[in-house]
Amino acid sequence: MRENIGPIARGTALILTFCGLLLTSENAFGAGGSCPSGASYLTTTGTLTTLSNLGVTSCYYIAANGSDSNNGTSELTPWLHAPAMPNCSGNCATLQASMKSAGGGGLGFIFRGGDTWHFGDNTKTPYTGGQWGFNNVPISGKSGSPIYLGVDPSWYSGSSWARPILTYDNPANSSQTLSSCPIPTPGNMIDISGQKYFIIDNFEMTGICTTSSFWNAIYVNYGSMSGYANFYNLYIHGWSHVGFPSVQDCTTNSTCMSAFRGSVITGPPYDTLLYDVVDGSDSDPVPMEFCYCGAWHVANSYFNNGSQFITRSQNSFHDSSILNFANNGHANVMESTGDVPGPSNTYAIYNNVFAHLYIGSTLTSNVCFWPYPPVGATLYWFNNVVYDIGPCELFNGGENGANQGTVARFNDTFQNNHRPDGLTQGFSCSATGNSAPYEDSNIHFISDEATSLSALYSSSCSGQGTNASTLLMTNSVATSDGYTSSETYAFSPPSSSSPTVGAGTNEGSANNAYCSALSTAANADSFLSDAAAACLNDTRYACTYSSTNHTLTCPARTALARPSSGKWDIGAYQSGDPAPPQPPTNVQATAH
Repeated sequence: MRENIGPIARGTALILTFCGLLLTSENAFGAGGSCPSGASYLTTTGTLTTLSNLGVTSCYYIAANGSDSNNGTSELTPWLHAPAMPNCSGNCATLQASMKSAGGGGLGFIFRGGDTWHFGDNTKTPYTGGQWGFNNVPISGKSGSPIYLGVDPSWYSGSSWARPILTYDNPANSSQTLSSCPIPTPGNMIDISGQKYFIIDNFEMTGICTTSSFWNAIYVNYGSMSGYANFYNLYIHGWSHVGFPSVQDCTTNSTCMSAFRGSVITGPPYDTLLYDVVDGSDSDPVPMEFCYCGAWHVANSYFNNGSQFITRSQNSFHDSSILNFANNGHANVMESTGDVPGPSNTYAIYNNVFAHLYIGSTLTSNVCFWPYPPVGATLYWFNNVVYDIGPCELFNGGENGANQGTVARFNDTFQNNHRPDGLTQGFSCSATGNSAPYEDSNIHFISDEATSLSALYSSSCSGQGTNASTLLMTNSVATSDGYTSSETYAFSPPSSSSPTVGAGTNEGSANNAYCSALSTAANADSFLSDAAAACLNDTRYACTYSSTNHTLTCPARTALARPSSGKWDIGAYQSGDPAPPQPPTNVQATAH
């Protein structure tokens, strides 16, 4: 938390800044005021730094009690709107015009915590006028000096900090038979598509309602950006839609709405999502696509009660949860449409929790995980806990019959429920040229459908090698051995004598390909440094989510080191009683 700047210090800063503006010949509104100075802002690696270190050196302030006729350069003289909001006027509009001609690099727009901006109801104030569209202006940041849209954690209305709220003013509704939207959402909430170099931080976003089954409502749209897009500490929730004849209507016509939709076409780095919460506990999960985005780097995030997560330039996905995933006819828990794994030709998905997938579904089965590493690339998929799975095909190798690289799965825990269609919840291969894209080691597999390890793989995976240290159990045997979902950490070994303990292969030894390969890859790709270190430990079990104040505490579990010599345990866990979760070292997302 940055230091609290008292009224006297803020007032002094205002006078000095304003005098400086009067004495300069530059455009007064292009100069801006001083930015918050505390080290309260995330980097792409999850550490905290200052805005100036991120390249943001000139700030404007926006509050519900502000006026666009103010100079906007301090928390005492804020604007009512921000540039690119349709109702931006006065000095706000003057800066907007200046940004269009001179560029917006290094500018920060600081919103007062706890205030609400209205996108749909024009009788409420402040009313934005509709979509906050930087693509319409257009305005972009610059390399090394992005545009920052976010907060000062010490500046808020009310008695305590809360995120500023952006709303389309529709109440949250979980109904699938809603006859109309109180205020139909005509487009997106924030649109930075076609622009470059943005950081969007610490907003609560809610209230969209769609009458269309074709991508009519998007919270954050960032298609075809040519410079990085970073999304931090966002809390997205509260969507609704009119009832359609079938829950499959959203997928027949693509999808109804998205939390994140877009990608960055130049990089790396591309797009980064950290400490983001998309929680549809108050909404219908069927229409909401968590992501149709690049998802280059996703970490310490929480996705709940929605459907579909599609990636297009994935490099790493870790310490995150996808929970209560709904089947809307063509829903994939995580599907790639063509990954770009970075300079090392390596990427990693690890330390995640995927649970309560397709529960109660009566629709045609889908693919849970459909990665697509390019030919010659390797995806390392490890320390993941996947449980309470309904009818789905767990993995599919090859995107629509195309060839792909290798998926190295090791030290994962899978627990499947019964499939009503009588098929096996296992692994298939649709790639034509490489019939065995999987390398599996130390997998703990709990299933009632498969009677043998070989039965987990479809006939299209002929020649697929399965490591002898993989352990297959039925649900009843797992329960009798103490592996259950009711444990603090689901399906972890209850004692040092449990069957998974000391029964695996050491994947961290010097002559083993997995951990040493990740370590080598990290030398060329800094985004994989954490993956290389995590390979030598067991799962961190994603993050703990508070549904009361919508905060994430990461990690949820303190990882245990795996032995440097001798056998590892099978599954995502290493035996022993882990220490209690430590206080988080990174910024916490907070909303009221």
